[in-house]
Amino acid sequence: MMSFAVLYLPLLEEFHASRGEVAAVQSVVLLLGGFGSPLVGWAFDRLGPRRLFQFGATLAALGFSLGSRAPSLPVLALTYGLLGGLGLACLGSQGNMTVAALWYPRARGRAIALVDLGTGFGAFCFIPLGQALVSSLGWRPTLLVWAALLALVLIPLNAFQGRPPSERLGPVGAAGTPPARDWTLASALGATPFWFLALMRFAGACAFPLMNVHMVAYAIGHGIPPATAATALGAVSLVSLAGRMTTGWLSDRVGRPLTLTLAYGSAAVGIGCLGLLAATGASWWLALYVLFYGMAQGSSGIIAAARAADVFAGAAFGSIWGMLGLAIGPGEALGAWLGGRIFDATGSYLPAFVFSVTMLVTGVIAIWRVRA
Repeated sequence: MMSFAVLYLPLLEEFHASRGEVAAVQSVVLLLGGFGSPLVGWAFDRLGPRRLFQFGATLAALGFSLGSRAPSLPVLALTYGLLGGLGLACLGSQGNMTVAALWYPRARGRAIALVDLGTGFGAFCFIPLGQALVSSLGWRPTLLVWAALLALVLIPLNAFQGRPPSERLGPVGAAGTPPARDWTLASALGATPFWFLALMRFAGACAFPLMNVHMVAYAIGHGIPPATAATALGAVSLVSLAGRMTTGWLSDRVGRPLTLTLAYGSAAVGIGCLGLLAATGASWWLALYVLFYGMAQGSSGIIAAARAADVFAGAAFGSIWGMLGLAIGPGEALGAWLGGRIFDATGSYLPAFVFSVTMLVTGVIAIWRVRA
């Protein structure tokens, strides 16, 4: 999904379209990933992970294969964007976190974090691989390579995937207590913990994309060379690998709310380091930002999935978790847009960074309010 960045310039060159028109192809993929989450959750509950993941891999491979022959951008949007995007939505973090949360109720944080390592490590591996393929073969053969990997790796690998035993489907507290009730999507929507989890997901989705979208521009504006600023953004993903595992490990030992408090506190310290970069001009503040902020990157999804499973685990958990995913898209869109809008209005990113920290505080308050 993230390797579209290396297809972007070749698509501009071949179709002679505007940057917005080409970016709209990827927007279709991202919209399906966000707004398709309830559909994916519903399918998870009814098909099970094996059939859902194999269906997603097949659909994405078909979309990429057809997209490699697309004669125009609208056709590419229908094939790569629509078919490929829906297939990738079935294969994303939502389904995989659900599997981990249901299979390992006594180690949910660690299991979800281990699964989620693929998010950061996959981007680290596939973006350079995609660039090498595009440079040597072109964008059309690159899509065929992606299709082949989906078909030859994910489809047979997920033949071994299955539903967890029924006794693992209930919430498990500190003392291994049985589930308090058999949750449905309708009953979850009427429960206070659901909406505090939704608020926590929305707040995190505002805070982190704002920083990720605008950090490079901010650093360059304060004297950091462009290559160094871009490298710092990539280094955040690498540091997040350690941060994700630390988050999962801590959440199983000290609890979800305290772990999120520590993670978001680390992110806030990192954002403060960016402010000191502007105040002092010392570039080493950027390195501290990468360390503190990177340790928190990815913590939102891990804690939210684990806490949601603590409360709502059961036969309808896929649908409930999918509905919670609807909070992410609006938050990401608002955060990314508001960062630029605040700069346009004030000439500074610092008020935007204050807004990001405010959203982190909001997320912490929300997770403390989620009680089984």
